[in-house]
Amino acid sequence: MTLSLNGSTADGGMMKKGIISCLAVLSAIICALPAFAASTFTLSPSGEGVFTLQGIGVEGAGGIEVTIAYDAASLGNPRAELGGLVSGAMMAANPNVPGTLRMAIIRISPIQGSGVVAVISFDRKGGGAGKINSLSVRLSSVDGKPLPAIVNFTNPPDARESAADASRDAGTPATAPPTSAGSTPPTSVIITGRPATEADDTVQPEHSDAADRADEPVSADADQATSDETPALARRSDRARGADEATERRNIFSPKSVLERFREYKGEPTVKALISLFEQDSLIGFRQEPPVALSTRGSAVRAVFITTPGSKSPSDLAVMGARLLSLKSDPDYTNTWIAELAPVAGGYSASLTVPQEKISIIYPLTVAPKADVDLDGSGSVTEADFALFLKKRGSAKEPLFDLNKDGKRNFLDDYIFTVNYLVAISR
Repeated sequence: MTLSLNGSTADGGMMKKGIISCLAVLSAIICALPAFAASTFTLSPSGEGVFTLQGIGVEGAGGIEVTIAYDAASLGNPRAELGGLVSGAMMAANPNVPGTLRMAIIRISPIQGSGVVAVISFDRKGGGAGKINSLSVRLSSVDGKPLPAIVNFTNPPDARESAADASRDAGTPATAPPTSAGSTPPTSVIITGRPATEADDTVQPEHSDAADRADEPVSADADQATSDETPALARRSDRARGADEATERRNIFSPKSVLERFREYKGEPTVKALISLFEQDSLIGFRQEPPVALSTRGSAVRAVFITTPGSKSPSDLAVMGARLLSLKSDPDYTNTWIAELAPVAGGYSASLTVPQEKISIIYPLTVAPKADVDLDGSGSVTEADFALFLKKRGSAKEPLFDLNKDGKRNFLDDYIFTVNYLVAISR
């Protein structure tokens, strides 16, 4: 068979189509590659019962959630200390479950570069060297978007293996060859997290006047300028430096709320699309229980958050759109508090502001007023009710399903309906 350069033969045309198809697939794969390169985390022995967790090529991380499973027969009483890579970060740790250590590390300024994330010390038990069974890391950007991470770990050699090595070095046979249980396990490599697919962004909630004065998070250690920045900093006037200090003192950071996602959503309003606005990964260092709630009289939600070390009192917190019922420390996690809050009846915007070093963090709550979402009168809430709500919007003069009674049918009504729908189907 001959093939012309312009693919005029039948087989040539098929080959040309095949090449175009392959190029299309390749293009799709390239477009799907992560916006951030995967950060690498390694856990390796660095002393008797001591392991060092290092980050390599970390880019744009605001939260790190680490779970270490260890052999409780040879290691116990884990203690964690933050390393230089996460300087200025807040950490909560749960060492109370034998065989497992969980840590959550958050920092408002993005973590960049390579270095020590944490040093974990154990008490040795028995005669073994101590063994790590697994390591997992969940990584997110400052505003909660998941980032890819690769993890690996190594274990110290067992005493029997060390004796065998020493015997071989001395030219004498080992008294007992190392067993597979005593040998150093191979490095485990796992990719965790999902790649970010869009640029990070930070917004402030409508209800906070103070939040309007800060557009971006400021580093908790912003006064430590890099050598590349030093010449530029040196040229600043005293007035500029004073303005920077004033901005730092009043800096406020708030993750994007679900309500804000509804406000910004420009796609087609489908059942799947609107529900997906709630299906973001939970922020490292904060969670709401239940994650979606109604703001009815007598209702309450719990906000669990990490803070800087030290005692906390109700006067340290600022609550908008809700009333603080109680505040207590988490019995399982260090530096972690549980606030019980009663949303204002009929409200759809509420938040908890927690002061930290040089910054205040505004955590948005996901609440909405109660609404009747059994639109077809069947006695139960189903996806058919949701489809009916989206299909029938009415007109500008006579909007249908105006759930907040403001004379408009817009994103607020979509938000209120979706909250009530999710609450109804979860019961």
